[in-house]
Amino acid sequence: MNDKGFFYADYSVGKVTVASKTVDAGQYAVDLLNQYYKDDTAARISVFRAENWELEDTLSKGYLNPRLFVEAVTVINNIFTALPKLKPFNLIDIGQEKERIAKLFTYENAEILSEYFRRKGKVQNIKEEYIILGILPSEYDKDFFTKAEKLLNEVNTTLGFYDNLGDDITLAFNKLRRFVLRLDELEKFSKEHLSQLATDIFGEKVIPTNTEYTSESLVARRLYFNSFYSFIVTDLFEGIQYGHYPRQCEICKKHFLMLTARRQKYCNGYAPFKYKGKRVTCRRYAAYINLKERCENDPALRIYRNRCGSIRVDKSRGKITPEFAELATRLAEDRMYRAVEETEYEFTQYPKDMEKKKLYEDTAKSMK
Repeated sequence: MNDKGFFYADYSVGKVTVASKTVDAGQYAVDLLNQYYKDDTAARISVFRAENWELEDTLSKGYLNPRLFVEAVTVINNIFTALPKLKPFNLIDIGQEKERIAKLFTYENAEILSEYFRRKGKVQNIKEEYIILGILPSEYDKDFFTKAEKLLNEVNTTLGFYDNLGDDITLAFNKLRRFVLRLDELEKFSKEHLSQLATDIFGEKVIPTNTEYTSESLVARRLYFNSFYSFIVTDLFEGIQYGHYPRQCEICKKHFLMLTARRQKYCNGYAPFKYKGKRVTCRRYAAYINLKERCENDPALRIYRNRCGSIRVDKSRGKITPEFAELATRLAEDRMYRAVEETEYEFTQYPKDMEKKKLYEDTAKSMK
């Protein structure tokens, strides 16, 4: 943490970089959806933070229990046992943060704050005639007050971050889940439609962040975050600006990040079931059992059907042999399954591989 926030992320052209690791914007929202129930991270963090409530309460009332103040180190260290299980905290230098916490919650700092509260009480209780004359009591020391108030701000910000972390995780998860469940209400998966749905769920309130620009690799916006919730909401909206959005696979039930506007219902991860004894991806498993994408005009299936139709016509007209037609059909089927499984292949090489001339040439080569 520094005076700008607890951690930062660099956003540039649909990508987000945290601690030198770059992923597609929106991926951390997907990670939260998949990680929420794993190891009960949010619940464990919420249990740990309860021990700091009394400390926060005393600080808000203007006094301090030194014992509770120093014990805050142990409480936050307990949170650190669960925190690395949650992305992106697995990438952040927890050791450095632990060192900061240990230096912050000391008896020396507790004495500074106790003295500050005592002196502040004296200042606040001066008589009205002294206020009019601008005369402050001897307890007021500008340099000391400045130092103590900066320390108090860091303490309150730190306690607020860790004490709210469990609630932040749960709130962000619940809203993300609502977003995913309502996706099929949309007429189109365009940036405008996705943004409107996200705004309906998360609201229009501006998420507080500190922003600067960096050119360490590419010119990017560097955003500093003082809450996990603000990071997740920012990641979701940044992704939506580039057509990225979370979906839930109907086969394995895990969430994945869509990078196109297709109504794809299955991910590229491995299905929890085997097909004829073999591990296959969810998209291929769905294709095998004849589950179709919601869009009836799915490009991969449409191209495959058209090519199979032309193969049947050529066979019936005697232009190709039945053996050639069978092999060409199997080759077209293999390429269709690959397109279903690999989005990049589907939109780049697949249409070329399915052209009749190319397919027939490759079939002839395989027959040799």
